[in-house]
Amino acid sequence: MISDPTLLVPIDASDPEEPALELVGLLHPLRIVALGYYPVPDQAAPDQLRDEYEEEAKEALRSSIQRFAEAGADIESVLVFTRDLVQSVDRVANEYDCDGVLVSGAIDTIDRVLVSLKDEENMFRVLEVVKLAMEAGDPEVTLYHAESVEKGSAKSELYLRGATDWLTERGLDRQRITWKEPTAETQQSEILELSREHDFIVMGEAEPGIRERVLGDLPDRIQKKTGRPVLTVRKER
Repeated sequence: MISDPTLLVPIDASDPEEPALELVGLLHPLRIVALGYYPVPDQAAPDQLRDEYEEEAKEALRSSIQRFAEAGADIESVLVFTRDLVQSVDRVANEYDCDGVLVSGAIDTIDRVLVSLKDEENMFRVLEVVKLAMEAGDPEVTLYHAESVEKGSAKSELYLRGATDWLTERGLDRQRITWKEPTAETQQSEILELSREHDFIVMGEAEPGIRERVLGDLPDRIQKKTGRPVLTVRKER
């Protein structure tokens, strides 16, 4: 169960973007660990770059932290100079016991949230985050069964109906929840299209590795193709 989520937010300290502060209000109460990372080219020495750019990177990270704090977030920060962002995210997420990793994006409002559900083991952790978002704001939520099944299959309908019932049993408005069943042929293209129609995407961590789970593969493609923020909820450790 996730009652007070801790989210890891990677921030490129060499070229920081404005954080999506609307997410702070949507997911409050939450604790944020801002991972400021400075990319280190293969041919460069991390210590040399740190000596040259550490103060500049700290200032960039300080600015983002201040914006989060002003929006009401409980936030702390970590700065790393790294050749391998994936490895750094994994290490810091474990060290701070983070429940999810938020890849930010440019948004004005959060009216529609897409929730991709696949792993039954992690489903309830994802739904806990969705519940917090629906309690804090007034978004419409689309549940998507991210598993290749025949359209209209009993398995998919039961899975999505069960997720909807779980949310409504905790006092959430059934009228704000819809679901979408996938087809085996169009699953990957469908979730990308659905992402474009929503403001914020929540999904569960998937196997086999961290690259596919939080920073690569589908979450990364969704963020890059749509510009939408993506929150990947990690499995319980």
